[in-house]
Amino acid sequence: MKLTRGQRMNLIKVFQKYPSFYRKMIVFTLLTSIVPIIIVGITSYSLTTKAVKDGASQDVLSILDYASETIDKSLERVQNNIIQLQLGSFFSSDIRNLKKQNYSGLFTGIYQNLQAFVNGNPQVRDISFYMLDENYLLSSTAGGRKVESPAELEAYDEIVHSKQNLFWKVGYSFEGKEHETGLTLVSTVPLHTNEPIGFMEVAIDNDMFQGLTSKFIKYDHERIYVLDNVGKVVFYTKDTNAPADLHKLITITNGGGEFLYNWEGREYLVTSKNSPINDLLYVDMIPTNELYESSRRIAVITLGIVLALIVAGTALAMIITKKAYTPIRKLVHYFSDDEEANMGSDEFGYVQQRWKEINSKASQLEGQLNEQLPLIREIFALRLMEGQFSHDRLEYLHELLRRQRIPKEQSAIVFIVAYDLVTEGAKFQETDKDLITFTIKNITAELLEKQELEGLVINALNDQVVVWLWTEEEEKDAWTVCLKPSIERIRQQITHYLRFPVTIGLSRVTSQVEDLPDLYREAQLAIYSRMIDGGNHIIESTGITNSMNYRYPTEIENHLIDSLQVGDLTETKRMLDAFSNKVQSAVHNPELVMMSYEQLLFSTLRTAYVMGIQTEQVLGSTNNELGVSMRNCPTIHEINDWFVVRIVEPIVTQLNSKKNQEYEHFITKVTDYIEAHYHLDISLDQCAQICNLSPQYLSKLFKRTLDISFIEYVTQVRVMKAKELLETTDLMVNEIAERVGYNPKNFIRVFKKQVGLPPGQYREMHKK
Repeated sequence: MKLTRGQRMNLIKVFQKYPSFYRKMIVFTLLTSIVPIIIVGITSYSLTTKAVKDGASQDVLSILDYASETIDKSLERVQNNIIQLQLGSFFSSDIRNLKKQNYSGLFTGIYQNLQAFVNGNPQVRDISFYMLDENYLLSSTAGGRKVESPAELEAYDEIVHSKQNLFWKVGYSFEGKEHETGLTLVSTVPLHTNEPIGFMEVAIDNDMFQGLTSKFIKYDHERIYVLDNVGKVVFYTKDTNAPADLHKLITITNGGGEFLYNWEGREYLVTSKNSPINDLLYVDMIPTNELYESSRRIAVITLGIVLALIVAGTALAMIITKKAYTPIRKLVHYFSDDEEANMGSDEFGYVQQRWKEINSKASQLEGQLNEQLPLIREIFALRLMEGQFSHDRLEYLHELLRRQRIPKEQSAIVFIVAYDLVTEGAKFQETDKDLITFTIKNITAELLEKQELEGLVINALNDQVVVWLWTEEEEKDAWTVCLKPSIERIRQQITHYLRFPVTIGLSRVTSQVEDLPDLYREAQLAIYSRMIDGGNHIIESTGITNSMNYRYPTEIENHLIDSLQVGDLTETKRMLDAFSNKVQSAVHNPELVMMSYEQLLFSTLRTAYVMGIQTEQVLGSTNNELGVSMRNCPTIHEINDWFVVRIVEPIVTQLNSKKNQEYEHFITKVTDYIEAHYHLDISLDQCAQICNLSPQYLSKLFKRTLDISFIEYVTQVRVMKAKELLETTDLMVNEIAERVGYNPKNFIRVFKKQVGLPPGQYREMHKK
């Protein structure tokens, strides 16, 4: 419906009633919601259409690749199998002589071999044998018949004069009927002779190709052809009717690439693949109207979605704009009694003015917060020294240090300042404890700043002041030298000002910030020791030696047990040394050291029992006797040596012995299988399945146990069997090759490589 000029003016007036910033928000929201929808819709349609077309092309290429590879392999397998049939004991014998001796037996044997070939090659339609001198054709499926047709006789005569022993030709003959499609493999009998007694013809029809490609046909009028080098149809999916100039268009006009082709009233996308085997050309023709049907559907769907989103976006933009403007309207109303007076064209300026006022107030609050930051840092440092972050991840601790602007890489020390009893003439009274602590903290902070020492001064809330000092690692030496004089200077200044004794407990220096709780405890212990050593001086800590702080090294024990389970003697010894170092560095109580080793001993014996090791037989003592023997060791180093000799080494030796027995069992099983089946096609995968192992693991095990690879061992067994047959039988080399699992060519090459002589020469030298 078209609006009149008056109606348009009324709409403009209604729109102008809204504040200017509100109108701008409506226009901006509409633009930011509708324009991206249109852009996304166009882009998604373009990308999706391209993806559909590219995907279709990739699917076609994949189908052609799969079909060509499968058919080529099938044809190559058929050709190899017919060669194997020819080289078998039956067809490699003197057939003419066999015919004279046993005429019916000859044809029975031929039929049985043909039947076996068809059964072993499901892709073959039929195999037939043609006897030249009798014009007799024997088929595996149709039986035997006398060839009398001049056309058939002429075709066989053409094969004789072609002087080819093994070749493929397009078309095949079945039950006397010639078919133009399919392939036929022709082989003279015997193979590689100028005077054959007959021919074999292996027929492959179109069923194999249709069965292979039918599941890949996605479109109703899609066609797949296989053409020979002159454009003749070999295989097809729907019918043999193919464009007459298709081969020329692919190979000459378009150079084998994709192209569009109009045929029988349809446009097709033609894709091809040339197979180097048998010079076959694989062609896929898909009607473009079916191929791009998805794209058209996508266009309609995309258009519908875009229109729906535009309508929804417009409505949503109006709603969102109204909701987004509501806070501004409420803000103006909150700061003004007359809402209409502040909703004009300058409401944004009004909000901006109020924002400056709020920002000024926020700056004041930020300044107050900065005043509290030192207190926050003190609280964090006190919690850190009290061990509240000891169980957190080191990365988390480093993040907390970064937020408090404290370096994570540092050399640190902790000391505690404590005052003794207030003496007569002191500046403060005993009741002024908070004031005394405050004074100590301020004097300490001021003196640290003057001496350029970086750290934190903390009120520990127990009438003591804790100081955490740190420096960068590269400045550690110079820092350590001046550290104690500087701290003594602080103590003296505080004592002089307060006029009563002051004691400082000093920890050791560490380079690990996570050791800070230990430093704090060391400084506390030093302060507590003034009851014995007296106060009014610096008391240095000698480290935490209290056995109550000792923690059994469970993580080292777990690593040691893991190394023992895999039979790694070197790693087990290393973990035992680490265990010894940890125990003797952490505790100085001999009984606690022995208890730690007893716990490690029984964990080790329990692990050995779980792994199926009879500890009394392997170690020669009961568990109690082992415990008594270990307690008789006078030093921790002798305990370590005893543990290696009496416990670790026997267990590792027993474990490795058990593993070697398992390895020998697997290898014996595989070698027995090879000895029994060397004449078959033996693979590493087969033998791995027999042992229930992976092929990679069996290969490594074979190499490690016998010092030769799996293939080398199979070759040795076969060559050894061949040498026995050459020395003790009159079998032909071809027959021997077949008996030991080789074709003649490979057998002669492998035998000469292994023995240094060809089979015939070896037989002459070693014939018994």
